Amino acid sequence: MLQEPDIPPQQLWEAFKHKRTSVDLYTQDATVLFVPTFVGARGNAEIRKFFLHPHFSDKSNPIKEIVFNTLMSNDRLMEESIWSVHFHTGECSWLVPGIESRYLLNATVKFPVSTSVTFVNNKIQSIRYHWDQASILKQLKVITEKLQWPVIGEQQVDAFYTINTVPLKHLHEQQKPNTPSPSHSISNQPLRGSIFGPVDSGDQVTRSVRASESNTPPARNIFTYQPPAERSSVMSYPNKLGSSFSLSHDEGVNSKQYVDQQRNNPQHPVGVAGKPTPRVTHNIIC
Repeated sequence: MLQEPDIPPQQLWEAFKHKRTSVDLYTQDATVLFVPTFVGARGNAEIRKFFLHPHFSDKSNPIKEIVFNTLMSNDRLMEESIWSVHFHTGECSWLVPGIESRYLLNATVKFPVSTSVTFVNNKIQSIRYHWDQASILKQLKVITEKLQWPVIGEQQVDAFYTINTVPLKHLHEQQKPNTPSPSHSISNQPLRGSIFGPVDSGDQVTRSVRASESNTPPARNIFTYQPPAERSSVMSYPNKLGSSFSLSHDEGVNSKQYVDQQRNNPQHPVGVAGKPTPRVTHNIIC
């Protein structure tokens, strides 16, 4: 049995980039995984089907790659690169699964990618891709600037181009977003106040402006029966506007002498049963 010639990992990796759908590149139980979305495939036959999916097609989502660093040993490879992905169809299940097409259609995202590869017997055993998913969502406006989350968008790629000049954020300069200053603290609790009270606490009077009413009825419990208080049979009404209306009997009219005089005088009739008709007095102005 002839032994297969050793293939350098670098050569095997270059073959993968030219034709990812080749079954001969992978072991029987090889795994390809996009870690941020957990989308992947296991087994060389499944990996072939995986990369044949339309979402990997250049007609749907073309990928442009720029490699910056590659570290390699006999059985491992680490690579840093920048991917630029354009969405023609508004759908990409391996990169942004579940995102609505209105965010993706004709959009382009650019982000750093770290790739970890292991080799066994001149074949690829595993491939793991890592990137910052939040950066992609921010570039697609799924994460808006209004949220002020600590997420960097496309500017992440500057760390590869200008590592010595890229602007850095120092720890002592960072502040919590939407945190009001101590002099303008905002509380979610409702503020207690008085509509007609003084604005300044120094204007508050020390005593009540309105004297308490002595005729105020005592407090009572509305859930227990209390008999009504006894009321006087004679109701007194206050003198309204200085006027009064009264029904009174003149002392001379009620006397017996006056009644007898009226009976004998036909010009002054008396009331029923010999009672004199009362005289009504109106006192409009007292």
